[in-house]
Amino acid sequence: MASYDNAYSRFIALARIVLPLAALGILSTLFLFSRDTPSGDELPYSKVDVDELIREQRIGTPNYAGVTQDGTAIAFRAETARPDPDISGRASAEAMRARLDMPDGSHADIAARRGIVDTGAGVAVLDGAAQIDTSTGYIVRATRLTAALERTDVLGEGPVTAEGPPGRIEAGAMQLSTDPGNEDRYVLVFKDGVRLVYDPER
Repeated sequence: MASYDNAYSRFIALARIVLPLAALGILSTLFLFSRDTPSGDELPYSKVDVDELIREQRIGTPNYAGVTQDGTAIAFRAETARPDPDISGRASAEAMRARLDMPDGSHADIAARRGIVDTGAGVAVLDGAAQIDTSTGYIVRATRLTAALERTDVLGEGPVTAEGPPGRIEAGAMQLSTDPGNEDRYVLVFKDGVRLVYDPER
């Protein structure tokens, strides 16, 4: 039994010396055979332009909501938006959508490929296949739509085309706003060279 204990003790003592030396040998081979790493100038992230990152900052699925002075609930949303670094409260957006719910129960849905919301100026500009769908049965397409944020007032710049209850309408401009004779009502007005193709079936 004593000889077994002596042999085991010698083995443990030897292992305490050999194992650390073997570990050092393995580590040294890692350093000896490691490949040269590229300099810091060659790292991809070393070329990032911080100013460009700030300029290109994006907001995903942003939205804006409020109530106009005449009581219309207005809401804007988009797929993405980029704040303007030079103008506070201004942002450009892609795939914009807007909804106007008027106090008289009527509503209008607006869509465009892109747009700008400027809370400082109190306007939203939508262009690129801009379209309005109203609860009164009109589908209006315009080159550009400018909507006020503080009152119900949407101006469409021409050429403007519309499909509605009377038929097809072509005009130079259109405006959705409160009725000057009755501020509790909202009217859709076409102007600047209006042409109506009447459809008796409608």
